[in-house]
Amino acid sequence: CDEEEDCDNPCADDQPEHTAATCGTDECGDYLASVTDEDLSTAVEVGFPSCVNNTVLSGAAAYGNMGTAYLNLYYRSVARECELYDRLALSTDIDYTTCMGAYSLFTELEAWCPRDCENCDEEEDCDNPCADDQPEHTAATCGTDECGDYLASVTDEDLSTAVEVGFPSCVNNTVLSGAAAYGNMGTAYLNLYYRSVARECELYDRLALSTDIDYTTCMGAYSLFTELEAWCPRDCENCDEEEDC
Repeated sequence: CDEEEDCDNPCADDQPEHTAATCGTDECGDYLASVTDEDLSTAVEVGFPSCVNNTVLSGAAAYGNMGTAYLNLYYRSVARECELYDRLALSTDIDYTTCMGAYSLFTELEAWCPRDCENCDEEEDCDNPCADDQPEHTAATCGTDECGDYLASVTDEDLSTAVEVGFPSCVNNTVLSGAAAYGNMGTAYLNLYYRSVARECELYDRLALSTDIDYTTCMGAYSLFTELEAWCPRDCENCDEEEDC
């Protein structure tokens, strides 16, 4: 629940909404297997827009504006938490030309390759901040076949599509308008981020992305420091008196 919502059964920090103990049933699997891509398209194009005239569900009309990508990703997240991903009838291909599809480069990575903790700036409010020198990911948590399979599914073309089309379209999304900024950061940022996660999860060999670095970009040039630090870590830091080490 958001802070503004009134929930009867709020989740604890880092507690998933669904677990296989509750929803990993044949009944849940059968329902997931009954919903098709055509069903989502019909609901988004016809059903949800008609809610505008419904006295009780008029607010649901907004789902029509979010496209099928939102519903597809939501169903996938539930199926994953219920450990029934193989029962999904929906396509597991992601349309990176959409805002939701592009943003899934973060949400799907987090879902399949979960973090142990969060690297947070001082101004950020983190539920699970990393300790000093603690990596966000470790193989103990994300060094799984599922994480490796996801890393192997994301291509250079996917990143290009997301950066050139998907993220820029977020400017018109009422919820994810801030994500449009990722379009300005280029593919180099996403490539390096995926590489850092794969490295920490000890799944670097599963990456489908190119491991060549484009040094004509700001992120590529700056990676001369970040990649060196990642592959050749320091024991300590030589700091000036004015630096906070």
